[in-house]
Amino acid sequence: MAKTPSTPTRVAGDIAATASAVASAENRSVAEQISHWARIGMLVERSGSVATRRLLAVVSGQDQFSSLSGDERDAAHALVDARIAELAASQSFGPAARADGQTTVSVDDDGNLIQIAPDGTRQPL
Repeated sequence: MAKTPSTPTRVAGDIAATASAVASAENRSVAEQISHWARIGMLVERSGSVATRRLLAVVSGQDQFSSLSGDERDAAHALVDARIAELAASQSFGPAARADGQTTVSVDDDGNLIQIAPDGTRQPL
């Protein structure tokens, strides 16, 4: 898609935080991630009420992805992915895993991968 001029816009802090958590995994900037989500929302709203109900039925688990067209499936998958990313961004899995005796891997403040032992010992990878 061609780049278009951007317009400064305020977004809710939780949306910006989730976009920040998801953006790097998707190779996007935070602004690009928010724009991506906005485009998905536009597609859902423009698809019409019957199509929207079908799409939301699939996303909520009340119907199957196979009942949707290709474009609708793409939109449904994007909605599911966005919801998973939103929920994952608000979770802290490391402490619970280490409390269960598991070693975890994380990124330190400098962007380096580190291994964290159950006792909290950190070691660069």
